[in-house]
Amino acid sequence: MRKVLFIRAVDATSEVESRYPGLGLAYLVSSLQSHFGDNYFEFKVIEKGNESEVEKQISAFSPDIIGISSVTQNFNLAKKYASFARGKGIPVIMGGVHISMLPWSLPEDADMACIGEAESTIVEIFDLFVRGKGFPKEELRKIRGIVFRDGNNNLALTEPRPLIKKMDDIKMPARDLLEIDKHSYIFSSRGCPFRCTFCASSRFWDKVRLFSAEYVVREIKELYEKYNVRMVSFYDDLFIISSRRLADITALLKKEGLHKKIKFTCSCRSNLVNEKIAIILKDMGVVSVGMGLESGSQRVLSYLKGESTSVEKNKNAIRVLKKHGIAVNASLVIGSPDETESEMMETYNFIKTSSLDLVDVYVLIPLPGTPVWQYAKERRLVSDDMDWSRLNINFEKGYGNAIILSEIYDREKLYKVYKRFRRLRLYMNLKNIWHSPFLTDLPKYIIKTFFGKIFSYIK
Repeated sequence: MRKVLFIRAVDATSEVESRYPGLGLAYLVSSLQSHFGDNYFEFKVIEKGNESEVEKQISAFSPDIIGISSVTQNFNLAKKYASFARGKGIPVIMGGVHISMLPWSLPEDADMACIGEAESTIVEIFDLFVRGKGFPKEELRKIRGIVFRDGNNNLALTEPRPLIKKMDDIKMPARDLLEIDKHSYIFSSRGCPFRCTFCASSRFWDKVRLFSAEYVVREIKELYEKYNVRMVSFYDDLFIISSRRLADITALLKKEGLHKKIKFTCSCRSNLVNEKIAIILKDMGVVSVGMGLESGSQRVLSYLKGESTSVEKNKNAIRVLKKHGIAVNASLVIGSPDETESEMMETYNFIKTSSLDLVDVYVLIPLPGTPVWQYAKERRLVSDDMDWSRLNINFEKGYGNAIILSEIYDREKLYKVYKRFRRLRLYMNLKNIWHSPFLTDLPKYIIKTFFGKIFSYIK
């Protein structure tokens, strides 16, 4: 039996990166099992651990082939794993949002990379792999949605692979290879119709496609019965896009008797929140909603999210959701190129005077594939071959080396303002966490954060 190892490159010192299991790789495992049978390959998924631990696991498992997935800020680490595998003569396939946005960043130690949605692509690659003749270039050219090096060591990008039309054809992720806690998550859709200027996810998925209500409830039922999950977070970019589907999901949950057994959280966009949506969410059992409100300044908000939303719509969404007893969490962004001090303070005062339950604050990062990336590239702040750790979304951790987009603030001044926001965030979160549905996650969060900081300090 051939051994297949999938690795999710994550920063072992970052609690948030290993908080939830990597479903993306589990979807690939399910696709391969569906095509080849459950016992054709022996699978293993590594989704946490520092560099030396992962390399030890690679050596111990001794796989016949490796797949590595990575976001941009961890692409340096993904490249190291590819190099380690190449040193052992193991073929390497890469994937994930970073390589999909920048196919030409494929490292020499990788045989190829999947571009975009990969459930069908990975099956074709493995069909070629099991023939036992390596990866002939003329055969790779026939596989849509990949990038590889041709005979002259030049990058070859094949024809784009069409998106999967019928989402229910996608097999549920192989969670048996992952660590599933009582609070876990699912994807009930892919894509977002909006194009926030900083968002790579909407570009990665391209179009909006929904799993049916029946599929979603089957997955929730499996989480409840097989994995003892008691809180499910919908990690869709825009869960509430179809009010009809929300109502159907609610009706099916009630039919299965699950609506009072499981709590739910989801993400919303403020301009789509209204009384009807809030009532359905409450009836479904949603206890918390997260929104990217981004800014308390209308000018900056329009730059980040376009003209479809406003500060007033943000305030109204908070009011409507809170009225129906749903906790509201928000993320906000500072450090846009021409954002002034007074505009940042508008955001600060928006947070301070709001009735938000939990808050996260970020500094604007130029992720590949976004308009913000193009802006940073034109200013020569980034390139297609750079130290990718400089794009860490955790500004506090890497501010000394982070890309600063602000044309008004220098690094130290921006960090000083950021720390002020972080103090406000800490105050609000400590005040509200005790009546938050996420309180059950707190012990696990504290332990992971504590040991993460110790490891980071030792390193």
